[in-house]
Amino acid sequence: MHEELVMAKREIAWGKLRTQDLDAISDLCRRILMPVGGMSHLPDILKRVEENGGWVPFDTQVEQKQVSESNDPAGKAKSFQEYDRIWQNAVGCLVEPASDLVKAVNDGLEHAGLQMELIPRPGAKGFIRRMLGTRGNKLADTESKGGGNEPGSPEFSKVLEEKINNFSKDRVASLNAWVDNGRLPADLKTDPHRSNESGADERLSPEILHRDRQQLYLLLYIQQMLYSAGISVLELCKFTDEIVAKGVMTRNRLIVPSFRRAYKWLLSIFDTADQALADDDRPGSKKEVTLVFGQSTRQTRDIEHLPPTNAYERFGVKIQRFQGFLKGPEFSFGFRSACATMSCAIIAFLEPTQTLFIHYRLIWSVIIAAIGANMSAGQSGVSYSLRILGSFAALIICYLVWYIPDGHTAGVIVLMWFAAFLQMYFLIRWPRYIIGWLVVFITEVLSIGYETQVNKIGVEAATSSGVIYYKPYSVVAVRVACVLWGTCASMFFTYLPYPITARGILRRNMAAIMHLVGNYHTVVHTTLKARLRGTEGDVADKKSQGHLLSRTRRAMFNKTMVLNSSVKHNVYLQKYEPTLGGKFPVVIFSDIISQLGMLLDYIALLSYSTQAWSLHGPHSQYYHTSTRTREWMEDLASLLTSTNVLEERITVVLYQLSGAVATGQPLPRRIEPGKLYQLSKRLSQLDPAILDIRHIQDLGYSTYAVVEMISNMINHRVNVLTQSIENLVGITYFDVDKMYSMEHGEVEE
Repeated sequence: MHEELVMAKREIAWGKLRTQDLDAISDLCRRILMPVGGMSHLPDILKRVEENGGWVPFDTQVEQKQVSESNDPAGKAKSFQEYDRIWQNAVGCLVEPASDLVKAVNDGLEHAGLQMELIPRPGAKGFIRRMLGTRGNKLADTESKGGGNEPGSPEFSKVLEEKINNFSKDRVASLNAWVDNGRLPADLKTDPHRSNESGADERLSPEILHRDRQQLYLLLYIQQMLYSAGISVLELCKFTDEIVAKGVMTRNRLIVPSFRRAYKWLLSIFDTADQALADDDRPGSKKEVTLVFGQSTRQTRDIEHLPPTNAYERFGVKIQRFQGFLKGPEFSFGFRSACATMSCAIIAFLEPTQTLFIHYRLIWSVIIAAIGANMSAGQSGVSYSLRILGSFAALIICYLVWYIPDGHTAGVIVLMWFAAFLQMYFLIRWPRYIIGWLVVFITEVLSIGYETQVNKIGVEAATSSGVIYYKPYSVVAVRVACVLWGTCASMFFTYLPYPITARGILRRNMAAIMHLVGNYHTVVHTTLKARLRGTEGDVADKKSQGHLLSRTRRAMFNKTMVLNSSVKHNVYLQKYEPTLGGKFPVVIFSDIISQLGMLLDYIALLSYSTQAWSLHGPHSQYYHTSTRTREWMEDLASLLTSTNVLEERITVVLYQLSGAVATGQPLPRRIEPGKLYQLSKRLSQLDPAILDIRHIQDLGYSTYAVVEMISNMINHRVNVLTQSIENLVGITYFDVDKMYSMEHGEVEE
């Protein structure tokens, strides 16, 4: 959607939604997808809980020695059953309010579709209405029964907001069900907000406290994701109501890109990055450049030269840039394409073969050689296969179109239209193979068009330019032969003198993703701390810290998604790329891509979920922050700063892995897996009351529970990613005894 949005903002169109409307809708849809994606990761979180031994928390490592000291297996089994029963009761109390909220969210999405005219309103007429008649009848029935509170009515947003508030109140029932099962001391159930020097958590044994906190965090995580999804859908409904009230949806208008957007589009032409940023994501200041790319300039430092100090040295820098362009992959690709084109066109420039070039229409092969080249060998393999198969398919279709009506123009035109109509289905159904479908269309149009032209003007007029007249059964065959010749010429210069493989592009892009994700993780943690301290400011204010961080996060996320799409495409191309030597480790690279995707999702969810801590965030009016809660958050911010948690370690590890993948060099030593987050344990040691169980009904505490869960999943994913890359690039051992034992083992095998 992001890639399509970039093009939609640049085009001139006739419609209702303006550029700013599309941008706002895209941002609102992104906010909806974040909590929905968080719910989709719940099985992964529960699997992680199971891998840790059941209800063992992420924030504490329980020693196996303590577990083995229990000599009562029946008592242990009973204890585990008790925890399962408590969890089922707590979740059971959440099912009904969650079901009501999910239904309200579905109605909210339907309301937004009706307001933006993506869904036909009841009573509408026309082709779309007839095609979606069943859906429209259902909407008409529900609207007639429900009055003005159904989706599509002006007052629906108020009804949806009321249902979300009801869920916020009803969620307390599941927390009370968890508390009533003995998770909170009896004297604190009656007055959970009264002060207590020791705190409720200190009255429980460490093992019980850790397991209870694990269940509580999971419960709060589910509630927070559902509540956030409801708020995001409510914001979308309010926005659609606003554009309807302003009259945006009443008429069509000419939509033209602004001069500012055209200027940014022009700047993108000179962007030398591997994956250029979109217009709105382009850094607007040096601070944004530093945050997005992790350094003061777009390019890496030139460690072979000091900064220029005089005019001569500055002129030399410009010469170096021009030389860098000449040795770049684009220039090499252009030179290969020129060689392939001239290998076919040289016949036209030699006097003995000029007549042959004109008579046999060899210009077709020149065109195919020019447009048939691709940057990588894998992409070229796909393109060549599709062109060859498309040419033979066009040969068969042309014979059928011409000889079934026996060459009569009227019959040929009818069959030509029918064949094109059927081929459009394949073009729409499989757009990935558009090159093959275009070859079929072009071959049909040129071949059939030539024969119908000869029928109209005669053979003498058709051959007056020097070309030879071909019978219908020959013209298509000549066309296919020219396509094969141009394809073979392009293929020859793609693989010689050496191929530019998709594997090299894949490796470079994957290393860039790791480096960018490391920067993204640091920026997200900076945002988290700013929200806790209350220094983020208004995101709409361009001079605020929050605006800078928001633009930086969006640019990083969008650039990473573009690179991720390119990496997945290059993995797909491996099946078409010839291999010399061993096979390409597709499974390992696919696993690394999957791990990077999940890591990016968790980091983005971490940024989104902490909006409850923001004083001026887009959802700040839905999170009522009292003075007591604000003080608690400031205390938490100071403690988070003093603990210096895994932020730096994760970023450094991602940088190391990025360098290893980019260079192919083995890691210098085995990177020790990060310990479990242990944030709750560290905070409790600094301030026992900061995570007291009496705060469970506070939305700030719920947000902390989400941060705890997501942060540990990020740590887990980084550990898994590290193991995968260690298996890919290897590890350098400096222990002589271990090296000898490994070598001796290989000899024995």
